[in-house]
Amino acid sequence: MVFSDPFDSLKEDLSATFRPQREWAQRRGLLLISAHFLSGVGAGAWLFSTILALRVGLFLGLAIVLLGGIGHLAFLGRPERFWRIITRVQSSWVSRGLAGITVFSVFAVAYLVLSAFPGQAGPLQQGALTLSLVGAVWICVYKGFVWAVAKGIPFWNSPLLPAIFILYALRGGIAILFVSLLFTAQPADVGPLELTKLWIGVSSGALILLYLTVMPTTGITASRSVSELMGGALSLAFYLGVVFLGLVVPIAIGGLGYLTTLAPPALAVIGISSLVGDFYTIYCIARAGVYRPLIGEFPGRPTR
Repeated sequence: MVFSDPFDSLKEDLSATFRPQREWAQRRGLLLISAHFLSGVGAGAWLFSTILALRVGLFLGLAIVLLGGIGHLAFLGRPERFWRIITRVQSSWVSRGLAGITVFSVFAVAYLVLSAFPGQAGPLQQGALTLSLVGAVWICVYKGFVWAVAKGIPFWNSPLLPAIFILYALRGGIAILFVSLLFTAQPADVGPLELTKLWIGVSSGALILLYLTVMPTTGITASRSVSELMGGALSLAFYLGVVFLGLVVPIAIGGLGYLTTLAPPALAVIGISSLVGDFYTIYCIARAGVYRPLIGEFPGRPTR
């Protein structure tokens, strides 16, 4: 098996007009994509499990966020120095995100431990739950800003991106609960959850469409990224993963919920399909990102 020389790849990138972003999208970058996906899904599952008083969902949400935290640490070149990142919360969204994951994990564990002794730790239990919810909301919020502040990559540098990541974290949380119904007793009423999932799915599709419509108008570099998704090397991942599995299948099956009650296996199909689509959404956004040309936004035009 022949491996490409990283130096050759670097020379090729530097000679290209639109330099691909590789650090957060390929090789070890897949760890970061997975970490953002898992942390968002887990936080969403914790939020909805709290609303539904679904204890299994709480354990799943915590476990998934912890896996996401491990993914973040594995992505770092020196994981043992992660504490240095947390000290820069005043200037770094990565730092704020890891701080949020830490706060959530500590207080989520504390809540689950205290809740095992009902009536004996009321105020402490409620306080731990409140702080865990704050951490979960923060996890859902921060991820989009990590990407959106990258001014050198116009496709990411958009206020729409944080909204997309928030919606996908929430729908991923519901998807986890749908899958968990195969292994636990079904809640008394999942009707509102089905409608919420359908609404978030439709909203996500509309937001993705708006994002892909607006970004080409911001410059030729962002337009190149959209072209890669719509008809370039990423088109298969986009249409099959993001559009079909992530939007068409969940919305189509979810729409049947208006006509009949969906059984747990049908809800699980929605959940699994949605989760695959959510992962591919983050993956495609990461892979489609390209840097501004070294000679300026419009290749070939003389610089002033």
